Order: sequence, then C-alpha cells, then structure tokens
Amino acid sequence: MHSRRSAEPSETAETSSDGEHVDAIVVGSGFGGAVAAARLAQAGFSVTVLERGRRWRPGQFPRSTDLEEGWLWQVGQGLYDLRWLKSMLSLQAAGWGGGSLVYANVFARPAAETQDDRWPLPLRRQALDPYYDLAGTMLGVSPVQPDLLTGVVPTRTTFVEDIVEQTQIRPAMIRPNLAVRFGASEAWSRNLHGVPQRGCAFLGECVLGCNRSAKNSLDLNYLAVAEQHGAAAVTGAEVTRIAPDESGWSVWSKEGGGGDEHLVRRTATRLILATGSVATTELLLRSRDVDHTLPNLSPTLGRGFSGNGDQLALANFRRGDGDLTTGPTITTTTVLDVWERSKSVWFQVQDGAVPAVISDMLDQLLPLPRLRSWWTKLRRNDPARTIALLSMGHDSGTGRLELDHHGEARLRWANRWQSRLYRAEERVGPLIARVTGSRVRSVIPWSIFKKPVTVHPLGGVPTGRDSDTGVVGPDLQVHGYPGLYVMDGAVLPASTGANPSATILAGAEHAIEGLIRTLTGDSSWRAPEWDRVQPVPAPEDEAYEWIARRRRDTAGDGIVFDEHMHERAPDGAPGGELQVRLEASSLDRFRADPEHRLSVDGTITLAGLPGTHHVTGELHMFPRHGRHLMGYDLRFTDQDGQAWIGEGLKSQRGSGPLARYRSLTSAQLILHSESDPSRSIRTRLVLHPHNVLGNGLSLRGQGFTFPRRVKALVNFSAFFMTGVFGFHRRGDGD
Repeated sequence: MHSRRSAEPSETAETSSDGEHVDAIVVGSGFGGAVAAARLAQAGFSVTVLERGRRWRPGQFPRSTDLEEGWLWQVGQGLYDLRWLKSMLSLQAAGWGGGSLVYANVFARPAAETQDDRWPLPLRRQALDPYYDLAGTMLGVSPVQPDLLTGVVPTRTTFVEDIVEQTQIRPAMIRPNLAVRFGASEAWSRNLHGVPQRGCAFLGECVLGCNRSAKNSLDLNYLAVAEQHGAAAVTGAEVTRIAPDESGWSVWSKEGGGGDEHLVRRTATRLILATGSVATTELLLRSRDVDHTLPNLSPTLGRGFSGNGDQLALANFRRGDGDLTTGPTITTTTVLDVWERSKSVWFQVQDGAVPAVISDMLDQLLPLPRLRSWWTKLRRNDPARTIALLSMGHDSGTGRLELDHHGEARLRWANRWQSRLYRAEERVGPLIARVTGSRVRSVIPWSIFKKPVTVHPLGGVPTGRDSDTGVVGPDLQVHGYPGLYVMDGAVLPASTGANPSATILAGAEHAIEGLIRTLTGDSSWRAPEWDRVQPVPAPEDEAYEWIARRRRDTAGDGIVFDEHMHERAPDGAPGGELQVRLEASSLDRFRADPEHRLSVDGTITLAGLPGTHHVTGELHMFPRHGRHLMGYDLRFTDQDGQAWIGEGLKSQRGSGPLARYRSLTSAQLILHSESDPSRSIRTRLVLHPHNVLGNGLSLRGQGFTFPRRVKALVNFSAFFMTGVFGFHRRGDGD
C-alpha cells in the first residue's frame, strides 16, 4: 500500500531496482487485490503483489492493552490504520490479507432494488450473482454454527433475536453468511485450497485478527492460491509513486525499516491498484496533482465517496445473564425500511461482540489510576454484557476526497445530506431501550463531535463511459492510461447498504475474468474453481423482500384498538359478546380504500351457539358507498367444525347527535352456516358507555418512533371523528 508522502521519480543512491519485469503488479492484498493476483497467476501471468503491512501469523495478532504493541500503523506499523479525513474517521487494516484480517466475516449481497442508476450493469446483482457464488465458495461461507463445546449458538445470537421478536419484525432478521471455519477448534485440517486451519473457538475476537486461524481471511484462500501459482508476495512495501513508462508501468515502494529504509522501483506491463477506497484515491490524486505522472486523470476523481451509512453504537444489558462477547463478531442482521420525514429510509443493523481486551484497553487509556477507578464505578457495566450495534445504510454517496496541503486525503462531507439516514439509525437506540430497559450510546466521535466513523469507505473512483464522466470504464481500466486498473471498493459507485466485502470480491472476479479473456484471447477462460461452485444461499434476500412488503403495507403507519360489544338477547336472557382487535397497518392505504377496511381478530360467543369461537374478518368503517355506517364481515368455525359467515351492520337510524351515537353503538348481526344454508342466527350487539370509553382508551398508533405513533393516532382520530359527526360524504374522497 502507499505512503502519504511523495517520492522522487529519479533513480538515486537510495533507490534500487528490482530488475525483473512482470506481467502485472498488484498494489494491495485486500478483497480486490487478492482476487486479481489469484486469477492472473492461475492464468499463467507473472504477478507481484505489493503490501505495505506484514504477514500476521496465528498467535501474532496484538492482544496487549498497550496501544504501542502492534495495534496502530502509525505506531510501529501495526494492524490498524486510523485515518482522520477531517469530516469522517475511517478505519482500515494493514497486513497480508488487507481488511479481511480484521473485518467481521460477513458475506452479504446488497438488495437489488436499492441499486439505482449510479450502478453500472456489470456491478449490479443480476450480473454479479454467479460471482457471489464463486467468491462464497472460495471463502467457504456459512451462517453461524453451534459451538461444538456447548452444542448451542452464541448467547448473543439468541439474545438479539429475542429482542427483535418483541418488535414484531422477526422475519426481517437473519443469520448472515460468515467467512468462518466451523468445526473442532483444536483439530487442524486443510481447507479447499490446501491451507491448514482450525475450527472457530468462539472467542469473539474476529475484528482483532484471528490468532487461531479459524477466520477465512484472504491469506488462507485467494492469496494462498496466488502464491501456489507463482505470484510473488512482497510485504513491507509501501507504494509511494506510480508512472507510465516504455515497458508499461513503474512502481516505487518504500521498503525496509529503521536505518535500512530505501526505495525500490519495479516495472510491469499492467498495474492494478487495490489499496482500498481512501488509499487508492489518494494515490491517484497525488499522481495527478502533486507528482504529475498522471496529469490527464478525470476531473471526477475523488467524487462519489460513501461511508456506507456506517454508524456504531454500544449497549450494556444489565438484565439477563450469559456472556455476550462469545462467538464470531457478528451473527445476526436485521433489515429495516422505515419512513423518516415522509420518505423511506433503508438500513440494517448487526450485533457485534466487544472483545474483553478492547474494554480493558479503553479503561487503561484514562490517564490517572484514581480517574480510572472513578470511571469504573460510575459506569457499572459488565463487559461481558456489552455488545456493539453496527448500522449500515444508503447515504448520499456525494462525498469528495481531496488532497490537503500535506498531500494527504481529506473528505468534503455534509451530515445534512444524510440526515434522514442518521436520524433513522439513531432511533434504533430508543427502540432497544424500550424493549430491554438498557441505553444505547453512540461512539464518541459521533456523540460529541458529530463526525461519522466508517469501517466501509467506498467510492472515489467513478465509472463512466469516458474521462468526462468517470475515472475508469466498465472494465475498470483508467481512461487515458492503458494497462492501469482499479479493483477495490473505490470503484463502487454508491453505498451497498450491506457489508461490502462480498460485492468487492464479486466485482473483482467479474472484472479480472474479462481482462484475462482479453489478454489471452480465450473468450471461455474462467477460474478453475468454477467446477466446484454451488449456489451460495443468500438469506438476506428473504429479509429484504419481507421488509419491503412491510414498508408498502405500513405506509403512513398504522393504528390498533379493541372493540367489546355485548349481545342483546331478544328474550332478555344473558347473551354473548364480541371481543375483537381492529387494526389498520397502513393509514395511507386505509384512507385511500373506499371501504376503509380494518382487520378483525378476536373471539365471539352467542346465546344460540355453545362455546367461544375464534373470529376473523374485516370492519368497513364509514365506507364511501353503501347505506351503513360500519359493517363487519366475520368468519369462524364452531365446536362441531361447522363454518359460519356473518355480517354485522351499524346503520343510520334517525337524525341528530343522539341518533348518530345510538347508530354507532348498535349492530344488527346475521350469521349463516356455510354447510347448512337453512341454519342462521340473527341477533343484536350493543356497546355500553363503559365499552365506548374502553375502546377509545385502547387506541394505539403504530410506527417506528414515538412522534410517528402519535401522528398516526391523531390522523386516525381525525378521520374517525369526521365520520362520527357525519362529515364523510358518500361517493366523495376523504
């Protein structure tokens, strides 16, 4: 990967030349670079992969509470590189395997219906679905499996599923595919690519780098394949400069450490940049504006940056028991599609394990022992009951990366452009608090400074038909510079709204296949692993479809209330009763419906029919056409298995307010047996004054937030009172 300082182009005493010209240099070993390196090597091309970070072997990932012991790239070239982009904090990794070393393993496809016109056809679901299957096969993905030691899935998984169950959107939650090797945690076995691994030990430390080799990071699959087919891996090589030359491309990298640091120049026919959205865009910006080696790069360079709508929060649950830090980092995904200020906002929320070492490290960062002790007592949190909540959605994707006067990337970003998304994501906290009684707190950069944090930076290298509309073409080759390609998250044109690693992998698979076919002249070339590929289930698609239907069905939010009516038996004998719950899930649809229908669910007992029966149906409230004020259409089955259908009508009788009240509190009910048309029941149901009061008090608005529930309640109440006083005119709109 590359430095944020420019290097001199000339060969100096401090600059050495690798000497060997190769077919392709790949800069970066993350999700795009690993795919490019593996496929080019399999196709017989000579490949060199340059990675600024080190190889992290099992047991070498940092676990100390001291930040200086391998954690930060800025301190001893550690694992994490925190980039403060002025208006956003970006987190990326350094090491052989790139972001796969520390990501949360989730392999998810974006929702096809959310891919708008910004997405070129080669990057849309229809084109990439087969390549998702290929990438999923390469990574060996599957949903979380039970821990072999306990026989159950992690406590956090079922805990979060129970919370979602209480919000009545359980079908919107799934267990996503994970790039984790499940099985015996102490037994080594070889994966699909011949690399030895162990099974997951459920330590919850995936985002810290897996010290047990159970995480299916790229060094154990794609990069292993690349090296098996002759690709040369150069770690500790930080690319500082690129330039076209007579042989194709020259690449300078800073290598060595301490007093041995020097520049190395390598050449290749083709150059593939895959250092991540921020780093790739920064390198290209500097090549155009500082080094002037690529002066004709498109003016669109840097545009279209997205933080993938990321928002991170923490919650500590005092109620309940069990360790919520165990298992893979993420095990569930909940998709939400809600109305925010009259527009739909689509996003998803994932649970996250917070490793104990992170909690300990945060405590240690406080400067004084007495202050640390005070903070621990004040917080009163059990670290084992803390989870992270990662939200992702569709932000505007209109950020712009530029260079500051130090030649480093900075981001032009306005929170107001994504205010609906951020507001909707923040409402998840109160929702969880209402269900669990525990507060949810945003991380400090957002809660104090209103600076978003992203672990999924995307964009900066737009795709277009020419240099006026994009930096790269549909084949991901840079306009005006043959042989230069970009294959990482920088070319994604907008937020994916899901974990983007699978889309970067699939997009790179598609692009590199096309490049190899062009270079070899073999239009049928494909990755050797295609023969092993099986369709990889996409559980997220079911959640996407369900939540989309729910949004359509709940437009304008909804209401629910109870109605309790008593039977008035003709002979004065004790009668039965009708107790039902009435619901309109979408007030928009309810008001547009000429019949103004509400669903009915409850029980009915009648003097002439033994037993209590479950009844369903519809209530037509102040229908625009017809002579009645309200009408019930009911269905139930009696104790003998006989089906009944019924009609209950509240009809206008007389004039004046008192007559209107009596008409609305009395219904003529006629029931018929479906199997015996000659058998019928005719009776009258009435609402007593205390029932009228109870029905009114039971009225509840339904919506994602309290203001929306109140608004739904007010809107329905206004509709109802208009009908009560006779202001609905039949045949007219509302």
